[in-house]
Amino acid sequence: MEMGVGGRIGRYRGRVLGEESLVKLLLWLAAPMVITASVNVLYEVADTFWLSRLGEAALAVPSVAWPYRGLAFSLCFGLASGLSALVGQFVGAGDFESARRSIGTVASVVLGVAVAVSLLLIAATPVYMRVMGVPPSVAVAALGYTEVTVATVPFAALYLLFNFSLSAAGDTRTPTFVGAAAAVLNAVLDPVFMFLLGFGVLGAAYATLAASMFSGGYSVYSFATGRHGVRLSLPDLVPDRGLLRSALHVSLPVTAQMLGMTSGFAVMVGVVSGLGAPVIAAYSIGQVMLGIDRVFALPLTRATGIVVGQSLGAGLRDRARRAAFTGLALVTGLAAVYIGVLMVFSRQFVSVFARSPDVVGPALRMLYLFGPSILAFHVFMLSNSVARSSGHTFFVSAAGLARLWLLRIPLSWLLAYRLGLGDTGLWLGMAASNYATGAACALWLVRGGWLRPVIRRPYTYGSPG
Repeated sequence: MEMGVGGRIGRYRGRVLGEESLVKLLLWLAAPMVITASVNVLYEVADTFWLSRLGEAALAVPSVAWPYRGLAFSLCFGLASGLSALVGQFVGAGDFESARRSIGTVASVVLGVAVAVSLLLIAATPVYMRVMGVPPSVAVAALGYTEVTVATVPFAALYLLFNFSLSAAGDTRTPTFVGAAAAVLNAVLDPVFMFLLGFGVLGAAYATLAASMFSGGYSVYSFATGRHGVRLSLPDLVPDRGLLRSALHVSLPVTAQMLGMTSGFAVMVGVVSGLGAPVIAAYSIGQVMLGIDRVFALPLTRATGIVVGQSLGAGLRDRARRAAFTGLALVTGLAAVYIGVLMVFSRQFVSVFARSPDVVGPALRMLYLFGPSILAFHVFMLSNSVARSSGHTFFVSAAGLARLWLLRIPLSWLLAYRLGLGDTGLWLGMAASNYATGAACALWLVRGGWLRPVIRRPYTYGSPG
């Protein structure tokens, strides 16, 4: 076990709390995650390319399947999010035993939920296809693809626990390299399953399942052996009531947000689908192109959360505040540069994935109208990271729900259908939801109500239950 002051996790803690330059620290924490994010984006681009070789209907399949799979994954993500606050703040406070017990408590809940919900969703997949009104040309391929991708959730949950636990403690390298290896495996297996073995669209789902089994299996190995500083035994998986209450206090608002957002995106698939297969394909292309900035944005937001969590646990409130606004400046500044480049070369980017004018036109309009709002979206995402690491998740979670259910869905439907603006109205409604939510979250960050730790020191263990 290396979860001590002189051990592996203790050394990471010393770097997180001792580095004077916050810019240098955030870049150091984010660097390995940038590598993984780059690999993931390249995989998504490659996956989109291979699917595009099978036609417009195949290209639209992931946009139908992933929001549904996201219902199960979002539930797991939300429940596991309590680790960001508890592990980060306990490590910051030097209470490594409580950090380890927190991991075991949350893991037992998340894994049980992952298996149960995945089985339920697989059984209900045909109903989802009918309710969402997916076009017949897409639904045939999407059915099997969706069922297989939902089956990846328990394995993804294992890796999620591994990733959250080590990252909150300051080790961003190990989990991100495992994730990068899984993404490379996925990219290599895609054409093998899709073309060499003749599975077509379903082959992409099989490749994802194999990659998820790899990352989940390695996570179990690491926890069982303590190879990376955190070792869990079977008794650690018996939930501690006090820690479970603390974790749920943090994670329930996030869980509600994740489920609400995922179900909202599923409804958005219905809104998009009503405009026809070319708009669905354009939506898929735009999502990929506008997601490329995740290469640096998500790693920096996560790095910011790590510093915030450990700083609050150590009683360093001013350091936590400075970390949040340093991270915000880095993320929005880099995103502005990327969006500018994307606007200039938008036609060249889109032409990589589509030649048909019916797809190119809506895709370009999405980039021009919706693209700039990604800056506001990153304010929201950084606020999410700060909220999870500080443990004060209610406001940002409510903002996330409002972004979709009170703004994006009704505005997009109103503009696209009632006012007859078609896909132009769709992109305008999506953009407005980002701008409003980003402004609200910026105000939340400035007010600083999140600058209070949620852990108790010293922690007294409750009875299992």
